[in-house]
Amino acid sequence: MASTAKNTLFMTMASVFQKVIAFAYFTLIARKIGATGTGTYFFALSFTTVFVVFVDLGLTNVFIRESAKAKEKLGEYLSTILSIKMGLGLLSYLAAIIVINLMGYDIETRHLVYLSAVTMLLDSLHLTLYGALRALGELKYEAMSIVGSQLLTLVLGTFFLYAGFPLIYLIFAFTVSSAANVIFAITILKTKHHLSLRPSYKSDVAKHIARIAIPFALAAVFARVYSYIDSILLSKMMGNEAVGFYSIPYKITYAFQFIPLALIAALYPKFSEYFAHDKKKLSQVFEQGVKYLLLIAMPIAFGIAVLSKDIVLLLYTDEYLPSVLPLQILITSLIFSYLSFPIGAFLNACDKQKAQTTIVGTVMVVNIVLNVLLIPRLGVAGAAVAALVGNVLLTVFGYFIVPKITHVSHGYIAKTFFQILFSAGGMALAVYAVNTQVNFFYAILVGAVTYPILLFLTRSVRMGELKEAVQFIKR
Repeated sequence: MASTAKNTLFMTMASVFQKVIAFAYFTLIARKIGATGTGTYFFALSFTTVFVVFVDLGLTNVFIRESAKAKEKLGEYLSTILSIKMGLGLLSYLAAIIVINLMGYDIETRHLVYLSAVTMLLDSLHLTLYGALRALGELKYEAMSIVGSQLLTLVLGTFFLYAGFPLIYLIFAFTVSSAANVIFAITILKTKHHLSLRPSYKSDVAKHIARIAIPFALAAVFARVYSYIDSILLSKMMGNEAVGFYSIPYKITYAFQFIPLALIAALYPKFSEYFAHDKKKLSQVFEQGVKYLLLIAMPIAFGIAVLSKDIVLLLYTDEYLPSVLPLQILITSLIFSYLSFPIGAFLNACDKQKAQTTIVGTVMVVNIVLNVLLIPRLGVAGAAVAALVGNVLLTVFGYFIVPKITHVSHGYIAKTFFQILFSAGGMALAVYAVNTQVNFFYAILVGAVTYPILLFLTRSVRMGELKEAVQFIKR
C-alpha cells in the first residue's frame, strides 16, 4: 500500500511539473515566433499525434494489465509487442508522410511533420518500455523521465528559439528528449531487471493480446482523432495563423487535465471493486467524484473566461487578441470535459467499455461534422464551439447509461451542480468588478476569497465533506 501511494505521488508531482514546464515552453514559443509560426509548429505536432495512436493501438494498456497479473510472462509479452510495434510504426510513419504530401502543404510544414513523426515513433517506444516498469510496480523512473525530458526540451528549445534557429529545431528539441527517454528506459530495464529487449514475435501471445486490445484500440483512435482533428481541419480551411490563434485557448484549457486524471487514478479501482461487491458505495463514490470535479472545474472555467483578455495580453501579447473569444468558449467546455472523466471511467470499470467506445466514436463523428460546418462560418471560434458541443455530448450520453448500472441520485447531482454554479457565478461577478475597477492580480485574490465563502453560504460544501475529501486525497 505504501508503494502504491509513493508511486501515485511520484506520477502526480511529475505530471504537474510536466504541465508547468510544457506550458512555459509553449508560451515562450508563441511570444517569440508569432501566430503563423506557432500555428505551423502546433499543426505539425497535432498531425503526427493523431498517427501515433496507430503505432500503439491499446497494446501498452493490455501489456501492463496482463504483465501485472503474470509477471513471469512480462519478457515474452514485451518482446512480442516490440516486434508488432516495429511494423505498426513503419506503416504509421509512411501513412503520415503520404497523407501530409497528399494534403498539399508547403515544404517547411512537410519537413516539420517528417521529424515530428520520428519523435512520434520514439514516444511510442518509450511508452511501452515504461509500461514494463509500471507492470513491475516501479513508477519513479518514469516520473523522473517525464520531468527530465521536459526540462531537456525546454533548455534545448529555448536555446534554438533565441539563437534564431529555424522552426524545425523546436521539433528537434522534442526528438532529442524522446531519444534520451528511450535510452534511459532501456538502461533501467537491462541493468536492473535484466530483461531482453530483442523483438521476437510469438503468434499465440500476439493473438491473446490482440483479442483484449481491440476495444482499447478503437477507444484510443476515436479519442485521439476527436482531440486533434479540429487543429488539422482549421489548418486546411483557414491556414496556420488560425491554428496559432486556436493553440492558445487549447493549451490553456488542457493544461488543467492532470486534475481529473489524478482523481480518476484513485477512483477507477474503487469503481471496479464496488461494482462487484457494493452498489450503494459505488453510487456514493460516483456522486462524490462528480462533486469534487465540479468544485474545481467551475471556478477555473468562470475565472479564466472573465479574465481571458487580460491573460492573453499578459502571456501572449496583443497579436493573439483573436484567441480571446475561442478561449472563453473552450474554457467553458472544461466543466463538461471534467465530468466526462468520472463518467467514462465509471462505464469502463463497470463492464460498459463497449458503450463508452461507441459514445466516443459517435462524438468524434459529430465533432468532425461540426468543425466542417462551423469553421468556414465562425473561424477559430467555430472549432471551439465544436469542442464545447463534443464535451457536452460525451457527458450527457455517458450519464444516460450510468443509471443502468446502479442507482444514482439525479436530484443530488442537479442540486450540487446549481449550488456550485451559483457560487462560481458570484465569484466571476466579483472578479469582473474588481478587474474593471482595480487590477488583474487583485481580481484573482478576490476570486480566491469569494468562492469558498459562497460555497459555505450556499451549503455546497460542509465541514464533514471537506474532511472526507482530505482523507480521500491522503489515501
